[in-house]
Amino acid sequence: MRTIMLALAAAVSLSACATGQGASESASARDCFFAEQINGFEVVDDQSVQIRVGASDRYVLTTLFNTRDLDWSNSIALRSTTGSICTGGGVGVEIIGGDPRRTYPVQSIARAPEPAPEAQNG
Repeated sequence: MRTIMLALAAAVSLSACATGQGASESASARDCFFAEQINGFEVVDDQSVQIRVGASDRYVLTTLFNTRDLDWSNSIALRSTTGSICTGGGVGVEIIGGDPRRTYPVQSIARAPEPAPEAQNG
Protein backbone atom coordinates (compact mmCIF):
# COMPACT_ATOMS: atom_id res chain seq x y z
CA MET A 1 0.00 0.00 0.00
CA ARG A 2 1.38 3.39 -0.96
CA THR A 3 1.18 6.24 1.50
CA ILE A 4 0.85 9.89 0.64
CA MET A 5 4.24 11.47 1.18
CA LEU A 6 2.95 14.93 2.01
CA ALA A 7 5.14 14.90 5.10
CA LEU A 8 8.36 15.11 3.09
CA ALA A 9 9.04 18.56 4.45
CA ALA A 10 9.27 17.07 7.95
CA ALA A 11 12.75 15.95 7.00
CA VAL A 12 13.65 19.54 6.24
CA SER A 13 14.54 21.80 9.17
CA LEU A 14 11.51 22.95 11.14
CA SER A 15 12.40 26.63 11.19
CA ALA A 16 9.82 29.29 12.01
CA CYS A 17 7.84 31.17 9.38
CA ALA A 18 8.92 34.63 10.43
CA THR A 19 11.48 36.36 8.28
CA GLY A 20 12.87 39.86 8.77
CA GLN A 21 9.44 41.26 9.77
CA GLY A 22 8.58 42.25 13.31
CA ALA A 23 7.24 39.38 15.42
CA SER A 24 3.79 40.91 15.95
CA GLU A 25 3.41 41.77 12.24
CA SER A 26 4.43 38.31 11.07
CA ALA A 27 2.20 36.59 13.62
CA SER A 28 -0.89 38.51 12.53
CA ALA A 29 -0.16 38.51 8.78
CA ARG A 30 1.08 34.94 8.34
CA ASP A 31 -0.82 31.69 8.71
CA CYS A 32 1.61 28.77 8.83
CA PHE A 33 1.59 24.99 9.16
CA PHE A 34 4.03 22.10 8.78
CA ALA A 35 3.84 19.53 6.01
CA GLU A 36 3.45 16.65 8.47
CA GLN A 37 0.09 18.17 9.50
CA ILE A 38 -1.36 17.65 6.00
CA ASN A 39 -3.84 14.79 5.84
CA GLY A 40 -5.40 15.06 2.38
CA PHE A 41 -5.63 16.90 -0.91
CA GLU A 42 -7.78 17.44 -3.99
CA VAL A 43 -7.45 19.21 -7.33
CA VAL A 44 -9.56 22.40 -7.39
CA ASP A 45 -8.87 23.46 -10.99
CA ASP A 46 -6.07 23.39 -13.56
CA GLN A 47 -3.68 25.43 -11.41
CA SER A 48 -4.92 24.86 -7.83
CA VAL A 49 -4.73 22.13 -5.24
CA GLN A 50 -6.60 22.24 -1.94
CA ILE A 51 -4.96 20.56 1.04
CA ARG A 52 -6.46 19.62 4.40
CA VAL A 53 -4.42 20.41 7.49
CA GLY A 54 -5.42 19.00 10.84
CA ALA A 55 -9.08 18.48 11.57
CA SER A 56 -10.62 21.42 9.74
CA ASP A 57 -8.12 23.83 8.15
CA ARG A 58 -7.91 23.99 4.36
CA TYR A 59 -5.46 25.84 2.11
CA VAL A 60 -5.30 26.41 -1.64
CA LEU A 61 -1.90 26.15 -3.35
CA THR A 62 -1.67 27.73 -6.78
CA THR A 63 0.92 26.95 -9.46
CA LEU A 64 1.44 28.08 -13.04
CA PHE A 65 1.48 24.46 -14.21
CA ASN A 66 -1.47 22.15 -14.88
CA THR A 67 -2.07 20.22 -11.67
CA ARG A 68 -4.26 17.75 -13.55
CA ASP A 69 -1.07 16.49 -15.24
CA LEU A 70 0.11 15.06 -11.93
CA ASP A 71 -0.56 11.37 -11.51
CA TRP A 72 -2.58 11.60 -8.31
CA SER A 73 -2.87 7.80 -8.01
CA ASN A 74 0.77 7.74 -6.90
CA SER A 75 2.31 9.40 -3.89
CA ILE A 76 2.70 13.15 -3.84
CA ALA A 77 4.79 15.36 -1.59
CA LEU A 78 4.89 18.98 -0.54
CA ARG A 79 8.38 20.35 0.01
CA SER A 80 9.33 23.63 1.67
CA THR A 81 12.84 25.04 1.93
CA THR A 82 11.99 26.57 5.33
CA GLY A 83 10.24 23.56 6.83
CA SER A 84 7.04 25.50 7.39
CA ILE A 85 4.45 26.51 4.83
CA CYS A 86 2.82 29.93 5.16
CA THR A 87 0.10 31.85 3.37
CA GLY A 88 1.28 34.42 0.86
CA GLY A 89 3.77 33.88 -1.93
CA GLY A 90 4.77 30.27 -2.40
CA VAL A 91 8.52 30.92 -2.69
CA GLY A 92 10.41 27.78 -1.73
CA VAL A 93 7.33 25.50 -1.74
CA GLU A 94 6.88 22.74 -4.34
CA ILE A 95 4.34 20.04 -5.10
CA ILE A 96 6.12 16.85 -6.20
CA GLY A 97 4.58 13.71 -7.60
CA GLY A 98 3.52 11.62 -10.51
CA ASP A 99 5.11 8.97 -12.66
CA PRO A 100 7.39 10.19 -14.07
CA ARG A 101 8.06 12.45 -11.11
CA ARG A 102 7.36 16.16 -11.70
CA THR A 103 7.98 19.25 -9.60
CA TYR A 104 5.46 22.11 -9.53
CA PRO A 105 6.68 25.36 -7.90
CA VAL A 106 3.89 26.94 -5.83
CA GLN A 107 3.07 30.57 -6.73
CA SER A 108 0.72 31.38 -3.85
CA ILE A 109 -0.81 29.87 -0.73
CA ALA A 110 -4.12 31.04 0.73
CA ARG A 111 -6.51 29.80 3.36
CA ALA A 112 -9.49 28.21 1.58
CA PRO A 113 -12.84 29.93 2.02
CA GLU A 114 -15.17 28.35 4.53
CA PRO A 115 -17.79 26.12 2.90
CA ALA A 116 -21.26 27.61 2.75
CA PRO A 117 -23.52 26.24 5.48
CA GLU A 118 -26.18 23.90 4.21
CA ALA A 119 -29.68 25.29 4.00
CA GLN A 120 -31.56 24.48 7.17
CA ASN A 121 -35.01 25.02 5.69
CA GLY A 122 -36.60 21.74 5.17
